[in-house]
Order: sequence, then C-alpha cells, then structure tokens
Amino acid sequence: MPQKPGRPAPADNRDSTRLESDDEIRQVLEARRARLAKPAPAQTAIPVAEAVVLEVEAQPERPAQRPPMAMLCLVDDGKLDGEWIRLRADRTVIGRTDGDIRIPHDSLISGRHAEIVRQRSSRGYRWMLVDLQSTNGTFVRIGSTALRHDNELLIGAGRYRFETSPADSMPADSAGPPQSTQAWSGASVSTLVPSLVEITPTGPGQRYSLVLPEYWIGRDAQSCAIARPNDALVNARHARLHRDATGQWHIDNNKSLNGLWLRLAEPMHLGGGCQFRAGEQKFLFRGK
Repeated sequence: MPQKPGRPAPADNRDSTRLESDDEIRQVLEARRARLAKPAPAQTAIPVAEAVVLEVEAQPERPAQRPPMAMLCLVDDGKLDGEWIRLRADRTVIGRTDGDIRIPHDSLISGRHAEIVRQRSSRGYRWMLVDLQSTNGTFVRIGSTALRHDNELLIGAGRYRFETSPADSMPADSAGPPQSTQAWSGASVSTLVPSLVEITPTGPGQRYSLVLPEYWIGRDAQSCAIARPNDALVNARHARLHRDATGQWHIDNNKSLNGLWLRLAEPMHLGGGCQFRAGEQKFLFRGK
C-alpha cells in the first residue's frame, strides 16, 4: 500500500536504536545547571495520600578504574593563559631538546630538565615534580617555607642562596655531646651565622648576615634591609625573612605580583594546583 503524503515511514524494528544528539545532551546539561542555580524551595507539608515523586539529582559520571588525568598550561609571556596539555601518562618529561614537552627557544632550560610523575599511594594517586639534575634548576612558586642550608630562591630578577653555619648544617647524631671539645674550623667569620647570599652570573655576590630576627626584601630601600631598588619585578615589600623562637628561619611571600620561588632540592608533591618554572618558562599545573 502506498504511503500517504506527509506521514513518516514506519520504523524498522531491526534498526530501532536512536542516538541521543548533541543538542539533546546540551539541553539536559543546561536544564541541570538551571536547576542547580535556583534557590531551594521552602519545606512544606505533603499530604500522605498524595503521590509525590521527588527528583534526586544525579552526579556526573567519572572514570573509576583508570588513573586520574592532570592538566598543564605552558603560560604565555606575562599572562596566565597559554597552551593546555592533558597529562595521561605516568611520566611527562619537560626539556629543551628532549622529552614529551619541548621548549627549544629557552636556552636556560636543560635538554631534559624536569618531569611530572604520577605515583600511586595508599590514598590514591598523587603528582610529583622532579628536577632531572638540570643546570639552572626547577623552581616552584611558594607562599612560605622553612629554610634549609643551600636553599635557593628567586625574587624578581634576583637569585639568592640561604646558608647556615657549619654547626646548623651538621646532622644531629654527629654533633657530639653538648660540652665536648669541637675541632677547629677555618671557616670565615661570615659563615658562622646564617646568611643570604646573592648569586650572580660570575659567582657569589653580596652577603647579608642574618643577625636580626626579621628582614624585609623588596624595592623600597627605606623599609627593606635587603633591597632591590632597581628591580622592576619586585614589590616595595616583596618577602619577609624571619626567625622563630627555635632559631629556624622562614621566608613568606608578601602577596607579591611576581611571587617567591624555591628551587627544588628533592621531588615535590604538586597538590591540586600550583605554578612552577624551568628557565624563563612558567607552567600552571592542575591535578587531582
């Protein structure tokens, strides 16, 4: 029998599966966002005899069997956006001439500079940043840290190394009894107290002996004992260097624009999100 005009042909039962279109999926997601944006209605009494269907909000589906993925952004010059890369492998190597992410135009980056490693732990997975013995180091942007001997810091265009006295850097189990006679040391007087040493391309620069309980580092020479008056990348009071009651030295970022950066001395857990740098290239990391 011929089909009447305007009436669709009957569906073939052998090919009755209908795919949900992109538009339908988008409409579902938009409706869900609209429901979540509405304030919760006031609680009212519901008659027992009245049949009521309460909609329970479903959670978005996420992979449960495979390892998590992280995101890495190669930050554009002077901005916080750039090229986003998805990290799906257990190891991602960053380098100038070798690795999974190559940055050939930055001469301060080593051939194989650093890597991001996904590790499994008792609490699931975590992401670690590892320096691959690079020449110029890998730095993480920090809010604060307790300083240890030979820690290196980037503050604006300046680079500094924290140095402690030989006794402070000696392991506790080899220091000997408190009243035992100590061997003579030929160390100069300047190394007998903690100090902050500026590192220049030609070697150690100015040394600041830390004899006071607090120092400010910044561009304002009147309020900062460690001043960088000609460094346009440094805030007026950029970072605070201070000693606690036990004698431990700490440094805190003072909400500066360009941040306070610590050189990796050992692998570091990246957490949910942070910034790090290799050479002059900055990276924004986001993981779970």
